Amino acid sequence: MKTCYLLLLVVISFSAGCSDNILSTENQFDSSINGTSIRVNKNQQFILELDLNADAGYRWDYSISDASVVRIDSTNYRPKSGDWNQVGGVTIEAFYFCGIKKGNCIVNLFEHRAWESNIAPINSVHFNVIVN
Repeated sequence: MKTCYLLLLVVISFSAGCSDNILSTENQFDSSINGTSIRVNKNQQFILELDLNADAGYRWDYSISDASVVRIDSTNYRPKSGDWNQVGGVTIEAFYFCGIKKGNCIVNLFEHRAWESNIAPINSVHFNVIVN
């Protein structure tokens, strides 16, 4: 029995490995991805869900440092509360990304109002994507 526990402990410690601040087992992320790196396989999709103050006129815009490595396939919206009839509620915007080819790129997203070009975004998210 002790051998089984010891073997389990060894397997867990090896499977945990060194994180290097790289997230790789998830395929759905939120704003906590900010400042980290994620690792995905070629043709693997991952989802980023961000709170959006759409009722106040805000939107998320993005830039990808190398669009040949990662692309956005689509986006969609849903109410955070689950009820579209709630006035003034926060919306969730989901970005569906896909790793296209091996490489590394930086994704930047920022929440702002399009007509307020001289005002800093109210939120931003930046992360690195490593495609295997």
